[in-house]
Amino acid sequence: MNRQPSLPVALLIAGIASACALVIASGFLDPEWALETLGLELYLGSIVGMLGCGVLSFWFDLAGPIRRAL
Repeated sequence: MNRQPSLPVALLIAGIASACALVIASGFLDPEWALETLGLELYLGSIVGMLGCGVLSFWFDLAGPIRRAL
């Protein structure tokens, strides 16, 4: 079964995954600054969010609507 969401939903999930990746990358680049300013809860929440977006991107074909729009 091929499940494809609409383009705004696919872009929303891709945007959330990008924001989570930015938070995770800031934790790798300067962990002391990331823990002082962002906090451990946001850092761990972004890891969970990234995993959730990854599951959604494989469960629903998110590349299809984005590829068709480009």
